[in-house]
Amino acid sequence: MKNNLEKDKKLLTATLRKLRSTKDLSAFLDDLLTEEEILDLAQRIKIARLILDGKTYDEIAEKIQTSTSTVSKIGQILKYGKGGLQKTYGK
Repeated sequence: MKNNLEKDKKLLTATLRKLRSTKDLSAFLDDLLTEEEILDLAQRIKIARLILDGKTYDEIAEKIQTSTSTVSKIGQILKYGKGGLQKTYGK
């Protein structure tokens, strides 16, 4: 299973790297993902940015209209993950 995950991650990464423009990337996301999946991914990014801005989990949950457990999951990713979210943050 893990072997397939690594191969699939490489496929996804290679595919995303081929998309040179914002317009192409947007079209790709529209074709690949449902609206709900796009909203879920964007929500994770918003939560991560607010955590990195120093907001409390309660403040974030209220602002994003989600549970503090969802915010906590993203906090754990920021703390123990591989640093990918931080690299896209821009601060």
